[in-house]
Amino acid sequence: MSCCTGFKITDMQRLLILPVLFLLSSMFSRAEEVYKRIPGFMVISSEKDPSIKNGKAVFEFEIMNEELKQYADQLSPIQGSCNGESFDFSLPKNGIYTKMVFEGKYIFQFYTNGYYEIYSDSVTIKQGYRTKVQLRFDYSESEIISDKPVIYLYPTTNLEVTTTVNPNGKFLFTYPTYENGWKGTAHPDGSITIADKNYPYLFWEGSHKMTAADMDLTKGYMVKGDSITAFLEKNLAKMGLNDREMTDFITYWGPRMTGNDQQFVQFIFNDECNQFADLSISPPPAQIFRVYMIWVPVPEGVVMHPEPQEIKTVKRDQFYAIEWGGSEITYTETLVNHE
Repeated sequence: MSCCTGFKITDMQRLLILPVLFLLSSMFSRAEEVYKRIPGFMVISSEKDPSIKNGKAVFEFEIMNEELKQYADQLSPIQGSCNGESFDFSLPKNGIYTKMVFEGKYIFQFYTNGYYEIYSDSVTIKQGYRTKVQLRFDYSESEIISDKPVIYLYPTTNLEVTTTVNPNGKFLFTYPTYENGWKGTAHPDGSITIADKNYPYLFWEGSHKMTAADMDLTKGYMVKGDSITAFLEKNLAKMGLNDREMTDFITYWGPRMTGNDQQFVQFIFNDECNQFADLSISPPPAQIFRVYMIWVPVPEGVVMHPEPQEIKTVKRDQFYAIEWGGSEITYTETLVNHE
């Protein structure tokens, strides 16, 4: 007869099982937290290896970043330093690099483009030993500028409006002066009057931190420099921007983009723009249409195959607002290979 036939869990067994389940749940939760705190340089073993001769010893470094291993054949060599002496190595597909040394104490540093540098404490190794080390690179943060976000307000009649922007970082410049928001009279043509002065739009510029992990380059467009004006005209028209808005947009970005061999371009719409700044308007418009353009100058010869993205369209009805802005992202191998 099977040992499981007719098996029933008693109340006492339930009382015993529940703490075990709670303990396992806590263990997995703590394991997740521990993983997040794993250092960049971690010795996992050091054992005698009979194959190592002549008084030597071996450090075996394993790169734990899957994205680096996946694109190993496209990356520049990883830079290293051993007791102040520089070296570099191309990353094998398995992510493991070995370095032969003599018995002693060693301090290592490792660097690859787009990541923070890894530093070790002093590590002692004996002759004939193989010491295995795991290396985990953390994405380095870049300061990204939100260039010329401008806000047009389109009420059906003159309307007292308060507009607030909370950048995900800090303001670099505002016009007119931002004093806990902009308060003024918005006009149907998109302009606004503040303190008896008329402005064509509200302007702000800010900076925030971003890493390669925050960027999704799988959707967008590859655009040649000499095609950028036609590309912007076509896509801004799809969004429903009017002639004035398109002219403001293209005359700002076009000159900066035409000189590149090629560039990756991606549009970010509406709520997704909150990663750059929160925008609040009172009284609330029927629609706030936001579009940010992220673009990366890409060197000639680098091939990317993003999927064309869906273009959103503004609904020009009742009281509505439009904001556009953008950011140029510096090209790095890590950024592009992260896609």
